[in-house]
Amino acid sequence: MTNTDKRLAWFGGNTDALDMYYLFEELAHTWDDLVDKDKPVSEDAINKAFLICLVYLPSNPFYQYIQAAIMPMWITVVSSYQTANNYEKTKDLHGIELGHALRYSAGNIIAYAVHVCIGYEKAKDVLPEMWKTIACERYDDYRNGVLNANQ
Repeated sequence: MTNTDKRLAWFGGNTDALDMYYLFEELAHTWDDLVDKDKPVSEDAINKAFLICLVYLPSNPFYQYIQAAIMPMWITVVSSYQTANNYEKTKDLHGIELGHALRYSAGNIIAYAVHVCIGYEKAKDVLPEMWKTIACERYDDYRNGVLNANQ
């Protein structure tokens, strides 16, 4: 089974939900690179991020379906990401432990989408794999990267 097939199964075959997932993934990577400045971000990538936010997500039928429900989640996603970045900048060791999880809080929107697509019972079976896929950076690698940044 390919990664796309595996992810499509998370959403019960709903291709619009899968498309939304891939848009989130691309947006999150660009957002991260813009904030932590560890990789250069091209003008094309920035333009694509704005297209995702302003055109592609709002026109995605599945995103439209869940948009009202996830709007408050976006507030916590942004604040979680900002908090993680604060911990990284201050090298707060306890904060770095928390920050690793906070950086992946957008995964809660994906987890919600899985529940909407396949229901609570089936979601219990796929969410462990979904979370490992989304939160793919191991804590030790994250901590070492934060502590060794700008040295």
